[in-house]
Amino acid sequence: MVGLVGAVLARKGPLGIQWSRGRSANLVCTRRAADKAPRIWLAAHLDSKSQAIPMLVRVASVAAFGVLLGTMMVALLAMWIMSAREGAVTPVTDLRLRHFIEAASILAALSLLPMILCFVGNRSPGAADNASGVAAVLLAAERLGHRDDVGVLITSAEELALAGARAFTRETRGRPMVINCDTVDDDGQFICMSKGWKPERLVTAVEKAASQLGIEARVTRMLPGVLADNVAFTDAEWQSVTISRGNLGTLARVHTSGDRPVRISGVGVAQAARLLAATIEELA
Repeated sequence: MVGLVGAVLARKGPLGIQWSRGRSANLVCTRRAADKAPRIWLAAHLDSKSQAIPMLVRVASVAAFGVLLGTMMVALLAMWIMSAREGAVTPVTDLRLRHFIEAASILAALSLLPMILCFVGNRSPGAADNASGVAAVLLAAERLGHRDDVGVLITSAEELALAGARAFTRETRGRPMVINCDTVDDDGQFICMSKGWKPERLVTAVEKAASQLGIEARVTRMLPGVLADNVAFTDAEWQSVTISRGNLGTLARVHTSGDRPVRISGVGVAQAARLLAATIEELA
């Protein structure tokens, strides 16, 4: 029930709540000569935030909670099956299973402490998350100057449950494709992330473009605890992925005061721009 309420609030809450509201704007760019709306959007979010707990710890927290909850459910199922079979469970086994479930429950609750204590501030310069993504998108758009079916979307309020991207989907007709770029570090592997169903056409284009450029790119589902604008686009039934690059050091740095421009040389941004542009050419 709590998960269902959280999912509803995450999808509709920021746009539906009428109190304590603020103002922000998405930046939308299309070619002046284009007579139709873009069928492909290059997207990146402009806002940043800091949090008391680094993303690396939050991701580990969500993953640990999932493992512990799954283990607890398996233990409960085993206890129920053995209880249904007369004489299949002894008092000692029953006691051990109960203690195991209690311990797993306590550990699962403790694993969520980093999420509970993750207070939000404004102390992060946002170099990796997400000035790097904005720069990559703009460089890719420059490479694609001849294409009038491609638009650039710089969203705001991504850090507020993807409010900017969700607002854009409400105002846009049709179901375009969106390649979102979020957090591009100098080191690490490129990853192409999707939520739920895999948009085959987009994923195939990313893989072919990466292969042609000699760039290693891994296709995966969204990491636990990670939220990006492609989630909002996918919720609107658009084909969308997020392109990112980094490593554990990146996850430890984003959303902290250490996410400074001096920590990024731009090598990854340049590669990401080439990958984005080549992916769109593949989609042609």
